[in-house]
Amino acid sequence: MYDLLLLHATVITMDPKRRIIEDGAVAVEGNRIAFVGDSKEVENCEAKRKVDCADHVIMPGFVDAHGHGGHSIFKSVVKDTSYWMPVMTHTYKNYITDEFWYNEGRLSALERLHAGVTTGVCVLGSQPRCDDPIFAINNAKGYAEVGVRDIVCTGPCSLPWPHRFSRWENGKRVTKEVAYEQVLDSLETVIQELNHANGDRTRAYVAPFGAVTSIEVSGPTGADRVIAPTEWDLYQAKEMRRIAAKYNTRIHTDAFGGMVRLASMDKENALLGPDVHLQHCTGLTMDEVVILQKTDTHVSFAPGMRQISIRTPVVELLELGVTVAITTDGSMLTSGFDMFSAMKRAQMIHRVASHDSFYLPSEKVLEMVTIDAAKCVGMEKEVGSLEVGKKADIISINLMNPRLMPRINIVDTLVSNGMPSDVDMVIVDGAVMLENGKAVNVDERDVLLKAEQEAIETVKRAGLDKFAWPSVPQWGRTKLYPDEVRFDLEASRRDGNYY
Repeated sequence: MYDLLLLHATVITMDPKRRIIEDGAVAVEGNRIAFVGDSKEVENCEAKRKVDCADHVIMPGFVDAHGHGGHSIFKSVVKDTSYWMPVMTHTYKNYITDEFWYNEGRLSALERLHAGVTTGVCVLGSQPRCDDPIFAINNAKGYAEVGVRDIVCTGPCSLPWPHRFSRWENGKRVTKEVAYEQVLDSLETVIQELNHANGDRTRAYVAPFGAVTSIEVSGPTGADRVIAPTEWDLYQAKEMRRIAAKYNTRIHTDAFGGMVRLASMDKENALLGPDVHLQHCTGLTMDEVVILQKTDTHVSFAPGMRQISIRTPVVELLELGVTVAITTDGSMLTSGFDMFSAMKRAQMIHRVASHDSFYLPSEKVLEMVTIDAAKCVGMEKEVGSLEVGKKADIISINLMNPRLMPRINIVDTLVSNGMPSDVDMVIVDGAVMLENGKAVNVDERDVLLKAEQEAIETVKRAGLDKFAWPSVPQWGRTKLYPDEVRFDLEASRRDGNYY
C-alpha cells in the first residue's frame, strides 16, 4: 500500500530521459518515490491517500543552490543605496539578536515553500556570520519547523583578523574581538550539530567568504593583480579543506574573475573540484572557465542586471560541460525566492548579453533549477528529479488560470508564465508541507507578524530608520536623490565592519 498517490497529472520527471507523462502518476512510500508512470498502471492500487491532480503539473521541487539568510527581513528596508553591502555587513555583525535568526529562518523558509523550493542553500548574512554556532542553529530551527530542506552555509568572513562582532545580551550590545581560530571552532560545531540533522533534512557546508581572500571580495580583479595566492589564502584553503574532510561535507563559496586562477595555483588544497560549488562567477576569463571544466567544479549564479555588463560566462561553461545552476541569491524586492522569475531573468539576460535570442531554451533553464542544481549541491542522487528510490520532494502546479493555458509546450509555458502562486502543494521528504497554498506545519500569520516585529526592532536598534522610513517621498521625481545621509560610513569603518 502506498502512503500517497498523486494521479492524472502532467508529470515532468527530469529523469535521465526527461520524460513528460501526460496522464501520469507519482506514488510515495515513506519518504521515497515508489512509482512514476502512467496513471492507468496504479489508479486501482491501494493508498492511504489518493489525490486527483488533473489539470496540474507534478514535478520535482526546485533546488535553490544559493541564497542568504537574513535578507528576507531586510528586503524592504535597505534599498536604493550604493552602500548596500557595508550597511548590511555592519548590521549583521553588530545589531542582530540570536532570536532574529530563528524568526528570519521561518520567514525565509515560508517564502521558499510557497515558491515550490524544497531544498535551499542558506548563507548566514551578507558575509557568513560564524563567531557563534547559535545563529546557524536558530536559523536551521526555523527552516525545520516550516519543513523546507535546508543547507546551512557558514564560515570565516573577510579579512582582517581578529574580527569585531557584537552580541546582544539582556538588551545591551556587547562587542568582542573574535580570533580566526574561534570561528573555525564555531564552524565545526555548526557542522557537528546540523549536518544530516532533522531527519537528514538539514545539511551544513563549509562556506568561507570567497574562494581566496587577498583580492576583490565581491567583483572581478584585474589580471595585473592576480599574481599568486598569499600565505593567508593558502592557510584558509587548508583549514576549509581540513574541516570539510573531517566531517565529510562539501564546500560552497563565492568566486569572481581572478579568484579561480589564484585558487588553482594552490596545488594541495584548492577550493575547486566536484565537492565545491562556486556562486556568482562574474568576470571569469576563458582560462578560468577551462579550469572549472578540468576540475569538475560546479557553478551557480543569480541572474541580475549586472550580468549584462559583467556576466557569468554561462553559455561557455555549459558548452564545456560544467554543471551550472540558477539561484535567487536570497529574498529581495525585485524577485524574492521566486525560481520562476529567476528562470525568466536568466534566459532574458543571457540572451541580451550574448546578442542571441536562442540561447538557454526553457528545457535547459528548468534543468538548472532542478537536477543540475541538485548536482551543484551534491544531492543529485537524492533530489532534483522524480525517480523511484529518490526522496519524495514534489510540487504540484495548478494550470487552471489564463497564464498557463492552453496546455501546449508545457515547459515553455511554465518557464515563461509560471508564478509561485501557481504552486498549491509541496511535499518534502514524503510529507505534505503546503496544501491548497497554505503551510501545514506553522501558523503563517504568526510567522509573518513575528518576522515583521523583528524587522522593526532591528531597524531601530541599528539606526536604519532613514532607509526604512525615508523622510521625503519621491512622488513625481524622475530620479531618486535621498534628502538625508542614511548611513555613517566612517563609523562603520571605525567599527572594523566595513565590507
